[in-house]
Order: sequence, then C-alpha cells, then structure tokens
Amino acid sequence: MTIRAAAAAIRKPLAPGARTRAAVPPEVRRRLSWLVSVLGNNQVAELLGVSRSQPSRWRTGKEGLAAENRRAVLDLDYVVARLHETWVPEVAAIWLRGSNAHLGGAVPLEVLRQRGAADVIRAIDAEDQGAYA
Repeated sequence: MTIRAAAAAIRKPLAPGARTRAAVPPEVRRRLSWLVSVLGNNQVAELLGVSRSQPSRWRTGKEGLAAENRRAVLDLDYVVARLHETWVPEVAAIWLRGSNAHLGGAVPLEVLRQRGAADVIRAIDAEDQGAYA
C-alpha cells in the first residue's frame, strides 16, 4: 500500500454539514471584484451577510471560500447585474432592500439569502415585463 492510499484509508470523512473552504476560483474572484467595484466592499459584505473584511480576504486569496459563500457570491453577482440592466444602481439598491409584491411582500435580499436567486430573478423578470402582482 502506498503512503497516499494509507492516508486516504485512515482520513476521517467530514461530518455531515461540515464546511470546507477551497481556494477562490479565478472566475469567482473576478465577479467578487466587480461587485466590490460597483457596490463597495462594505455593501457586498452586508448583502452576503459576512464581516466587512471577508470580501477583501477572499479577493486577495488570504482565505478560502466555502461552497455556500461561493454560491452566494455568484447569485448576488447575477442579481445585481440583472438589476443594473433594468435600473440605475441607486434604484436597484432600493429594490433589493424593499418589500416586493412579486415575492409576496418579502424583501428580495432576504429571499436571495434564504432561497437563492431563482425567485428574485422571476421578480426581476416580472418587473421588466411590467407585470403587476
């Protein structure tokens, strides 16, 4: 048996739900940098629900990025890009934090955090089409 095989055999598996932090992929780092350039580091941190220093540590590679946070960055990137196609950034920020009829009165940012981007994207699509809820 090789050393690698022996190590793999005795390595303990991660507990269910345990987080692993991987290096930040270049594409995710690029998108995170764009978000920070558009919104600012503190606002990105607030929207992702992390400490203010976290986006900088991810962008510089000082800290890895858990899969859950990687998905949150990509979801936020897509939502913000879609909102900026529809409205100026100031209006997009208000829309993201306000009650939304297409989401049953929920706040888009909270829906994004709790359920992901799909429902928020549908709400943006409805706004784009001029639909009333």
